[in-house]
Amino acid sequence: MATRKRSVDGDPRKHTAIIGDVETMWQKLVWDIHQFDQIQRSNPDLREPLGFAAINVCIAAASLADWTVASYVRRQRAEGKRTTDADVRTHIHHHVPQQAMCEAIANTAKHACLREGLWLDGEARIEWEDASEYNPSGFILRHVDSSGTQSIALNAFNTLQCNWGGELQNLDFLFSSNIGEFEWWQRHFESIFGRRD
Repeated sequence: MATRKRSVDGDPRKHTAIIGDVETMWQKLVWDIHQFDQIQRSNPDLREPLGFAAINVCIAAASLADWTVASYVRRQRAEGKRTTDADVRTHIHHHVPQQAMCEAIANTAKHACLREGLWLDGEARIEWEDASEYNPSGFILRHVDSSGTQSIALNAFNTLQCNWGGELQNLDFLFSSNIGEFEWWQRHFESIFGRRD
């Protein structure tokens, strides 16, 4: 017997423990990109963690879009302005071109079947690369679009992060998109370089 979905107006942290707003969801996206970066650099011989971490980035990006749309539409309507979810999603996809890819990957992972969405004929590939004068050997995750153009996932995710930071500012979210201000980011760097006074 299927259970009925019930939406409750309340604090989302009841289920997420920590994520209660767009700002914290934005930090989660940055965190997941950082984790992907760490796996790519520190464990290039591990295929599965690289793929799992990439899916986490995509799920965080898709979730950030959901949080952003809901918050922005609610704010606009409270100010008496008319806007729709579709309008905001179009705006996001225009300013964050990697979003369509992330949503397709997240939806495929979530629904257990291929869901291309707006990333038609896109593909994620993990390939082994032998060492060169520029790079050590290891697995590299690439995204391939419908024209066959390939991008290294780490580069695409870093661009995704920059584009999302700008888009949140475009949509008048007043928190800083400067990741250096995140408490967890500061603690991470203190663990590497020591505390600065």
